[in-house]
Amino acid sequence: MAFFSPRKFSRFILTSLITIAIIFGTGISYANLPALGDPSFASYSSQQEKQLGLTFYRSLRANLKFVNDLQINAYLNALGNRLASHSDAAGNQFHFFMINSPTINAFAGPDAYIGVHSRLFIDADNESQLAGVLAHEIAHVAQHHLARQFARSGKSTAITLATMLAAILVGAQDPQAGQAILLTGLAGQQQSSLNFTRENEYEADRIGIGILTRSGINPRGMVQFFEKLLATSPANGMEYLRTHPLSANRVSEAKNRISKKTINYPRDSLDFEFAKARLIVLVSKQPKYYTHDINVEKGFLGQYQKALAFIRTNQANKAIPVLLLLQKNHKYLWIKLALAEAYTANQQDGKALALLRKLADLYPGYLPVTIAYTKSLLNNKKPERAVLLLKQQLQQNAHLLGQDYAIVYHALAQAYFANGQTSAALEATGNQYAREGYLELAIQQYNNALLQKNNSPSTIKRLQTIKNEIKQRVTRLKESM
Repeated sequence: MAFFSPRKFSRFILTSLITIAIIFGTGISYANLPALGDPSFASYSSQQEKQLGLTFYRSLRANLKFVNDLQINAYLNALGNRLASHSDAAGNQFHFFMINSPTINAFAGPDAYIGVHSRLFIDADNESQLAGVLAHEIAHVAQHHLARQFARSGKSTAITLATMLAAILVGAQDPQAGQAILLTGLAGQQQSSLNFTRENEYEADRIGIGILTRSGINPRGMVQFFEKLLATSPANGMEYLRTHPLSANRVSEAKNRISKKTINYPRDSLDFEFAKARLIVLVSKQPKYYTHDINVEKGFLGQYQKALAFIRTNQANKAIPVLLLLQKNHKYLWIKLALAEAYTANQQDGKALALLRKLADLYPGYLPVTIAYTKSLLNNKKPERAVLLLKQQLQQNAHLLGQDYAIVYHALAQAYFANGQTSAALEATGNQYAREGYLELAIQQYNNALLQKNNSPSTIKRLQTIKNEIKQRVTRLKESM
């Protein structure tokens, strides 16, 4: 059964076209792209591409369920950025995110927004297989494949992107429906477009293998995952194979490109295993299943998973002894954060605070620890300390990625409100919206902050300066369209 009814789909396509057409305005054309390798390509329509990428991402967030777990996302972004740093697009800011979907897929959107479905992560046997998929998508970005696909589309760029967006949204729930949208939306394109896509896939494999090798990750993981997909694909295919044409010949060619020198490169990591165990419980519709030893793997990872299942099923009191026992023999941060989570869920706020205080000292700037510690400080009526902690996090910006700033500003707004600092809370919310690309909403928050009584002259000047800068950004954006 399709995720969208025909009426809803028609409405969505219309909305997507209008939104994207507005971004393209008087006509951002990719028809005259510089030759591959031309240094001017990196800055070509950069402002429009950033806005297009942000709109693409926001459309996905508005219509699909994301995996918002900070630990899982921190791992995914650490792995993704490690790989990206060894690509030709190392200077780009990449945005890795995960969609909670039962289908297997990954995709690269405008401005280096790379999405991974939770099912794909879970189906990967080890880190090298997941890294193989990420490296392949990073290669698409590095080789400007999406922009060049727009160039092949001529004047139908907005339609092509709207169709792509709709196919991702629908395909996240129903692969056949997603494929139908792609076939319908792209029906008018020439056969050369399909061949161009196949060429892109071969090139992304080749470039991706190089990225994996330079990153010190076993490139055989890419081939093994492809082989797994081909072997397990049902008769009607799967979403990944629909969007990434795959054949035995392509797998064989990728395998032949791998150097024998990489045979002993690492295939897995404990961080991957912890993230996968956590993800399985978080996305499960029946987490109670994992509270029984018979349903989890043997060893500490299985017990970690069981403890998480206890927390999800409101049995934190049962999770605590499991995690305390694990902590005696295993010092992994994943276990310690789960214990703090269990303490909080069991309303043992003092114990959670003591543990998180130690972790904040051991892992300064690590966002999952910072946010967990912030929430614990607020639970223990210590908003001033929470404000100071989050300000320090913002100052340590080397630890923060694009979307991380919005998360920190959101937490900072909560801390300011709890501390009775309404104007500062509104300013922080404005900063959050600005980071998320909601510029008009950001201006509203700055205006609300300016209306507050008892603002100091320096605060008023700062708010007016920030508001004017955002207004100028809005003006420049409109002029560039």
